[in-house]
Amino acid sequence: MGKRIMLVEDDEKYAEKLKQAIIREGYEVSYFSTPIKAVADFTKNNYDLVISDFCMKDMDGVKLLTILKEINPCIRSIILTAFPEEEVEMEAIDINVDHYLSKDKSLTIMLKYIQYLLKREVNTGVTASYRLSSSIEQITIDTKKRVVEKENEVVSLTKKEYDLLVLFLKNKGTALSREDIAEQLWSNDIENIDLRVIDGHIKRLRSKLSLFSISSVRGYGYKWSE
Repeated sequence: MGKRIMLVEDDEKYAEKLKQAIIREGYEVSYFSTPIKAVADFTKNNYDLVISDFCMKDMDGVKLLTILKEINPCIRSIILTAFPEEEVEMEAIDINVDHYLSKDKSLTIMLKYIQYLLKREVNTGVTASYRLSSSIEQITIDTKKRVVEKENEVVSLTKKEYDLLVLFLKNKGTALSREDIAEQLWSNDIENIDLRVIDGHIKRLRSKLSLFSISSVRGYGYKWSE
């Protein structure tokens, strides 16, 4: 089976050019135009490499890779940027991003970086992490076993309540619109979803776990403030 690559880039024209070049090299590529969609997919599928733009609307590439590395610390990673900055490169180094590359590099050079990176052995000494947590709410989630604990006591959640909690913990500090939430958790029938249904699920989740960290963003959606 070929290597699987996740490409996260909001410049669709650039993304298509890079995607097709990578596919011609025999790799499988999944393309996402927003980081939130990428995070949701990463929890369900395995990848050998993540290539992300740095400057994106919902969150920057460093924050995205920070989240993905909490799920799989071994994931190989590349951050692309149109405007290289030393400060951003230092942030990328701090979270163990493999390469921080300028978009003005030729496709030939880009592909060479990708080829060498995918040939490199993953550091198996690092144990993959399947845990999410909130110190303020005293909540931990084992995403592999789908077990939620509040103050060291297992709590039973419905599938939608669990999915909502995971989504919020993966996007701490990021305002999520009701449309974003619906697209992630009701993707198969989003056109028929009454967005007030989301409010009901969140209300029950708050009550069941006695949550204070989910705040309403007036006229928009919700945010996990921590």
